[in-house]
This record gives sequence, C-alpha cells and structure tokens, in this order.
Amino acid sequence: MKAWLRDLAKEALQSALLRGGFLWRLPASSGVALTFDDGPHPEFTPALLDLLARHRARASFFVVGARVDEFPEIVRRIVADGHTVGTHTYDHIEITRLRGEALATELGRGRRALSQATGVDSPLFRPPRGRVDWSRLRAVARLGYVTVHWSRTYSDYRLDGPGPLRARITASPMRAGDIVLLHDHNPHTLAALETAIPEAQARGLAFRGLGSPS
Repeated sequence: MKAWLRDLAKEALQSALLRGGFLWRLPASSGVALTFDDGPHPEFTPALLDLLARHRARASFFVVGARVDEFPEIVRRIVADGHTVGTHTYDHIEITRLRGEALATELGRGRRALSQATGVDSPLFRPPRGRVDWSRLRAVARLGYVTVHWSRTYSDYRLDGPGPLRARITASPMRAGDIVLLHDHNPHTLAALETAIPEAQARGLAFRGLGSPS
C-alpha cells in the first residue's frame, strides 16, 4: 500500500471509524511522542532511560508481558522516571493470528503483567509489528484498549548500525505531532538518539509521553 493511502486510512480510523480507540498522530501542540517497542531489555532499556533523563525527554514504552515478568524492576523504573507505558501483548504474537477469546486473553495477560509490576492499568496497546486488520481493531477497541500506531518510523529493527539510522532520521526529520516508532533492544537506537533528540529540541520540539500533560 502506498504511504499516502496508508496514512489516509489511519486518519480515518483515528478521526471517525474508531474514534477514541485508535491513535496514530497527535495535535502539533502535543510535541513528539517517542515510543519504544519490545522491551524491557536488561541492558539497553536502562541505558535509554539514562539518555532520556539527560535530555529531559519523556517517552512511551510498549512492553511485552513476558519480559515484564522477567524484569519488573526495569518497568517500575520506566514509570518512576515519568514515562508512560502500554502493552505489546504478552508473548509478542501478531494479533491477526488471534480471534475471540484468544485475542482477549493475550492482551489481558500483557495488561495484567504491567499492572502487577507497576500498579498502572494502561489501556494503551501497540500491535506487534504493527499488523492489524479491521475486525481485530474493532475487537481490541471493544475490549477497552486504544491501539497506538505511528506516523513515523526509522526501521531501527534492521540493526544496520547507528550511521544508517542517523541518516534515515536526518532524511525524514521528526515533526510536531508525530508518534515515532523505535525499539529499546539495541545500542544503535541509543547512539542515534544521543544526537537526534537534542537536534530536534534545538528546532523547538518537545518530547512527551502519550497521555502526559502538554
């Protein structure tokens, strides 16, 4: 699907078809939402939290329930540092492979793991690999979740080094209102953000977690 058509479909979901149950962009006045999937990672998530603290930036973390159970102290630090959290399922299963009770169970386990570790009962949900379809989106909304997609991504999952990642960020710079997809499971993202965040801040952009006050 062409990028403009995909963005048009996302806008229709956010503004009309699933209003209140789907999010892919923010108002420009809300700044930029950095979002990180697939954690927590025992090495790179704490290092990322240190980086965000140095730059006084807030972000949102979509965590995998099984990893929350393994590293609950890291998720507690995410919340203590002022970031927002959401579920990324329990076992990182693509929701297009699930139906009915299986879908509800997978999301519920991820949400409960997060709540038990942090005391935060978050309705925010990021689908693994971003893969969705209309029937699952409706089902997720009926279960009381807000599906969070993104308006900008830099394919840091490629793990092709900080240089190429920085080049992609430079070629498609973050804009006010963006929800940016990244991952907190590799050092390349950390290295690229060490320069990308202050450069964006110098252009007047603020980094806030989803749901944080503007």
